[in-house]
Formats: sequence, structure tokens, C-alpha cells
Amino acid sequence: MTSYAHKTIAETILAADRVPDDAGAFDKWIRAGRHLDDLQANARSDELIIYASGPYSFVHSIAVPADALAADGPEALLHWDANPYTSIASYASGGGRDTMWIERENHRGSPALDAGIDLIFGRTFEGWSGPGRTYFEANQEYTHLSGIHWRSERSAYCRFDRNGDLADIVSITVEHKKRNDLSLVTFSWSDLEEYLAIAGYVLVRMFDFTLLRYGGFSGWSDGPEEVVRVSDDFLYRQKAQAGAAYTRGVQIIRPRDARTVSENVSGRWFGSSERDYVSFIAQDWRNNKIAEISTDPAATTNYFEAGGNDMPYELSPAFFRPEVLSKYKTDREKYTVHERDIDCRTSWTLRGYDVNDAGQVFAYICYLRNLPFNEQLHWKSFNEPPKASISERAYINDFKGEYVTFRHPRAETLSILARWRESEVGWWTLRDEDLLDRANPPISSSKDEWAEAIMDLSKLVVEGFDTKSLRSALDKVSEPYTREEKSIALLEKLVALKSPDGGSVLLEGLRAVQYIRSKVKGHSGSSEGKAIVQDVLTQHGTYAEHFKQLCALIVYDLRRIESALS
Repeated sequence: MTSYAHKTIAETILAADRVPDDAGAFDKWIRAGRHLDDLQANARSDELIIYASGPYSFVHSIAVPADALAADGPEALLHWDANPYTSIASYASGGGRDTMWIERENHRGSPALDAGIDLIFGRTFEGWSGPGRTYFEANQEYTHLSGIHWRSERSAYCRFDRNGDLADIVSITVEHKKRNDLSLVTFSWSDLEEYLAIAGYVLVRMFDFTLLRYGGFSGWSDGPEEVVRVSDDFLYRQKAQAGAAYTRGVQIIRPRDARTVSENVSGRWFGSSERDYVSFIAQDWRNNKIAEISTDPAATTNYFEAGGNDMPYELSPAFFRPEVLSKYKTDREKYTVHERDIDCRTSWTLRGYDVNDAGQVFAYICYLRNLPFNEQLHWKSFNEPPKASISERAYINDFKGEYVTFRHPRAETLSILARWRESEVGWWTLRDEDLLDRANPPISSSKDEWAEAIMDLSKLVVEGFDTKSLRSALDKVSEPYTREEKSIALLEKLVALKSPDGGSVLLEGLRAVQYIRSKVKGHSGSSEGKAIVQDVLTQHGTYAEHFKQLCALIVYDLRRIESALS
């Protein structure tokens, strides 16, 4: 599925190529007025036609060195001869040489065009008759510099944008050999302009609109061509006769100067003073007050530059309702929520967030400023005054620069599982790498967030046990079991064998997480599920506290299992 902009361009080309039925309209149509207007309009748009081959339209673009174009002159370009299917290299032999060699000469009709480079390459898989026989490749230098990759489901070369969403940078449609089909390649101008400006190129679009009625054309007359020079960057030669005309020319599209474009790229990489920033209610602990603090670097200071000013420190924390994390936890393909970091694919990272004793999420101004503006606005919508200070963990880690001597039982659970994984034990396997980041403690008062965390914890821990391996371990000591008994029951038998009193064993944490998952997540509307939820809140007060206690029980179970099976 191509982008809306690409599809709109395709529709525009096909509409211009539609042959009018009216004789007067047809005589006007063959002079390509609409085609030329569309080309000029497209040159000012954000999505540029690089190649188009329709019923009557042909456009092919290459990048030409600006100095070569200046030396050649635009009129010399009018005799262009090029298309994207011309091979860029071939083996050659003869000429008295003992060995073959590679010829890489380009012959496009003028010295300037010969010095140009192709942005796309049309390929045909000869002998192949199925889908994909004809396709387009983008210039490898361009794909590497712009960081784009082919995604077949979007028919485009893409990358993640600042918000972590896929952006189509080069979009492609390939014709299917029908009269009204169209092959079209479009480039995002903002990205192409960067490449052209920094490399010292300009874009040269060669176009040909041969407009007539198929089946009623007997050849071109001997009459002269007219050369039309709309501007130094847009000129064409045209020949019109009764019932047919061709318009063949070039359009030069120039990027802004290299310095301006380079500064824009540097600003995007290293931060720009023209960015938009958001102010947050934050704890200005330098001035011992609650204040609105902007994420603009000019509005804060640090320990080394604090002399002579009373600005708040950039490590001032802003506080948020716990629901601020909900969108990140629910869109797991796009976001990864770590213990103290949040990643949005390759687009951005929020470092150093945590949760205080009052259940508020907090983050420092210096890290919030690194978020895209619309992401800062998302956090702004959940901003509130602090109900408690930052967490003890954050104070020890971030301000004292020390490691904490305590951690959430979930972290201990992950530590044990990581040890098993590294040791390659036969009775447990990590089924899904993503689960290591998904089984996060619930923070908000949302039952769904808690139920999702329980399910992830169950998948991570319980589903990792290998029933076949556990049965084999019981077989070795001739301990009976039934075929209906699954991993937890088998584990309880194995742990019981090592129990000092020889009695039965109950793995309370594993059974609890599996039971809650089946009753609350699997049957959320059942009376039994509702009773479990009510009991959890009555006994523990919050979902977060229940999850913490459940993880502690699981840690105890895992240690017993490790002791019994090691």
C-alpha cells in the first residue's frame, strides 16, 4: 500500500493522460498544457515525481553535478536520451586486449547528463513470469545516507520518523502491462534535497508527452519543432500536427544552498535553538519551590554553570499521573518500557523516569527536553504537582551515584531466569525475547494494566518450563505422575523430592500467577474474576503492591526449583 501523496500523484498523471472525446478538447490536450502545469506544480510539492511511465506520459530524473550543468547550458539537455532500464555497467572484450573489462560509460545525450547519476534503477528478471518480474531499486548511496529500507507491504523505502512511525521516503508503483497502468517512483523532497545540496547536485527531470489517438497515427510530418523556454530551468521542444503532438524537454529543480541545508541537518542531529519546548510543573529543589520549568536549555542550568544565576537545575523532576505510561505499555510494537527508560524504536529515548512512593511517575527536565514536541505535550497533559519526592532508588542512583542495595522482586525474577538462560538448563527456555521487557510492574489503578502484567509474567516464567524435560527428570527417579499433570504439578513433585520433611510442596507464586491469568485475563467478565480483583485490592491496596508481593512469591518458588534441579 503506497502513501496517500503517491497515490494522488498517480491519479493526477492518469487523469492528464485521459484522451478527451470532444474534438476541440482533444486539439487542446495534445499540446500538453495540463501535463506541463502538473509538472511545475509537482516541482513545488513535498513528494516529487522521479520516474513515471503512463499511457502517454514519460518522466525520468537523475542527479547532475551543478558545475557540469553550468558548463553545459540548459539547451544542450533538450536532446536527452535516457531511461532507468539502461544498464550502468557491462562486460566488454576485444580491441586487442587479452582480458575482459567493465565499461561504465553513460550516454544520455549531453556532457552534463553523462556526468549525472541515476537515483533509481529499473530491473527486469528475464525468464521469470511471476509477480515481481519488473521492479525498481533505489540508488544504494542514497538509501544508506538517508537510512531507508525496503518494506514490501508499503511498496516503499522507509525509515522511522521522529515519532517512531514508518515514513515513506521513496514510494514505488509498478505497472502490470495494461493500457491504463502506470509505473511511478516518487521521492520525499525534504530528504532528496539534503542529498542533492550536500553532494553538489541538482535534479534534472527529462519528460516526454507524446499525445495522440492510438490506431489513428500515421507518422510525423516534416514540419519544424518549436523550442519553448519557460525559464532557464524549464524548457522543451514541441511538434504539433493534426491529431498528434509531442512535447519533450527538461525541468531543473535546484536545492537550497549547501550551507543552509547542512545547518538544518546539524540542527536535527544535535538539537536546534528553533525547537519548540514545553513547561512542566516541577520541583525546583535548587530554589526550594514548586514552579513551572521549561525544557528549553536556556531556562535551566547545571552544577558547573550555576554561578551567577538562580535558574533551576536541569535535573529538576516533573511529576505525572501514572496513566502517562499507558500508551507506551499498550503499543508494544512501537515502544519498549524498561525499568527506568522508555524507547520509541530508534527515534527517541526517555531516560531516568521512575515512580515515587505516592505512585507518581517522574522524569527530569533535562531528559524530557529530548522528546519530540508532541511527545512533550503528551507528558504535559498528565503533569501535576508532586505528592511526594523522588524515589529512594532515583536519589541513590542519580544524585549519590551509587548502586542500590534493594530491588523490586521482578528484577530478582529476571535475574534468576537470566542465570538459567545463560546456563542453558534443560528444563526452562525463554520463549519470547520481548517478554523480558514486557512483564513490567503495573503503576496505575487500571485493572487492564495489572491483568496484562500478570499475563506477561505468566508467559515469561510458567510457559518457559519444558514439560518433557520435567517428566524425564521424574522418570529417572521413578517418581510417578499422570499425563494430565502439567509443568507446575511436575515441578512440585521434583521440589518435594528434595524437601527435608518429605511432604508435598505447593509452588504458591507460580500457581497464583497462572490462576489469576486464567480467571481475570481469560474470563475478565466472570464473577470469579471480579472476586479475585476485589480480593487483590482489599488485601494489598493497589495493583502495584499485589504485583510486587506476587513476584516475591515467584522468586521464592524459583529458588526452590533451582535448588532441586541443579
